[in-house]
Amino acid sequence: MLGRKSGVASRLQTMFPNITLWHCSAHRLELAVADVVKEMGAVNHFKSLMDKLYALYSTSNKNRLELRTAAESLDVQLCKIGRILDTRWVASSFRTVDAVWKNYPALYKHFQTASDDPSRDGITRRTYSGLAMRLSSHAFVNNLGIMCDALQELSELSVELQKRDVTIISAHKTISREIRVLEAMSERPGRYTELSQRGIVENSFQGVTLNGGKPSDKSLDHKQFFLTVAKNLEERMLSQGGRVPDKTGYNKFIEELKVLYAQYWPDGADALYGETEVESLCQRFNITNPRAVLRAYRAYRDSDGNDMPDELRELLVAVNSIPIASAECERGFSQMNLICTPHRGSLLIPTISSLLFLNLVGPPLDKFNPVPYVRSWVSKGHRNATDARSKTRNREREENPDMLVMWNIMSS
Repeated sequence: MLGRKSGVASRLQTMFPNITLWHCSAHRLELAVADVVKEMGAVNHFKSLMDKLYALYSTSNKNRLELRTAAESLDVQLCKIGRILDTRWVASSFRTVDAVWKNYPALYKHFQTASDDPSRDGITRRTYSGLAMRLSSHAFVNNLGIMCDALQELSELSVELQKRDVTIISAHKTISREIRVLEAMSERPGRYTELSQRGIVENSFQGVTLNGGKPSDKSLDHKQFFLTVAKNLEERMLSQGGRVPDKTGYNKFIEELKVLYAQYWPDGADALYGETEVESLCQRFNITNPRAVLRAYRAYRDSDGNDMPDELRELLVAVNSIPIASAECERGFSQMNLICTPHRGSLLIPTISSLLFLNLVGPPLDKFNPVPYVRSWVSKGHRNATDARSKTRNREREENPDMLVMWNIMSS
């Protein structure tokens, strides 16, 4: 849909030259993470082991029960293990690696117990023994700490980009700050990485004795990994052009927007500072009276950004009306899947639409006043719940001697 020659966005821009094209920032974050996975083979190695853990506990109630028993014996709070770096938001990947971090002693004990269980066949015992060895290897503990730190930062960024009140300029500021943080973390390890490195030095992590692992185990280079994440984040998110030079005017658009915010004004700027950018924005958003906006901008600058005239506020509202992420659409899809289930296939489209509207924008129950709707319902001739004038249906009870024994058991 975003093809440069015949994509939907390109065709819309041909029909409407002033349209503002914006690829969802949350999805571009996922693309940046996918680029890191492609570039660094050690991430794929780590992901494959995490997928094995997910497959082990998502398809077997017996394995989940054994893991719960191991966690209770170690007084560890059990967390759900899901998939990482797949089609879901990056925040779900952090929840998974954080669950493995918290459940690490219970996971190792379960693998060890299962590998020594004589009731299992030899192949199964060797499988659990291999998982225990890989889980307690230096490479896995190192990768687990690095991935926890990185995914925690990226998940918080993803949540920020999905907020309803986020604007283009605030999102740009948040992304730029996150890139600087990731670059700094390449020199200064995070909390998870420090704990994992300490465990490797002491050869013991959360009470589990570690081993050197196999030569095929790949360990992430801390500095290279965080620099790669920062680089891909900058290429994907600070330029709508993706991995190619900025051809969509994203950087030019951001520079134009910065003149509307006092924190970006340079010291000692001349009297005409920002007027060219304001005129360009008025043209982009089809403002009918750009001269009035320009005079309002001069007054806005004279007040040091404290008093914004109504004419300039119109331009700012137009800028902030651009959604930077499609999270609202994703929330709608999620609610639709919860409402329209196989067990409710008889719902009509207008009913589903009304239920979606209530779930997405309706007030919570403590702020909902049902009295007007109840009065409207009763005024249309419907009976209320306490109406005693309705006739009671007489049900004939059939005696079934063959079922008396079963009924007696159920009622005893």
